[in-house]
Amino acid sequence: MTRGQRIDKLQAIMATKLLLAQLPILEESHRLDEDLRIDSVMMMQLLVWIEVEFGLSIPEEEVDPRVFDTVGTLLDFMDRLTPVGIAEELGK
Repeated sequence: MTRGQRIDKLQAIMATKLLLAQLPILEESHRLDEDLRIDSVMMMQLLVWIEVEFGLSIPEEEVDPRVFDTVGTLLDFMDRLTPVGIAEELGK
């Protein structure tokens, strides 16, 4: 999946799962809290939806508040995550 496709999928998650009204077309420079009005509870929900919709494993120790600075930092974080099936295999 390309970075652009991930942005599109994040846009869909934010609109349909987080129910963000009047969501602009996402750009990597958008700040999650100030520009998109995503609060801390919504950020935790977003992490859950990223795990479910993208099939990524998010270890708690990997979550750093800087991940949530911008759409770009969130995408960079997602690039470093392991797909769920692989994470399960590594845990065996």
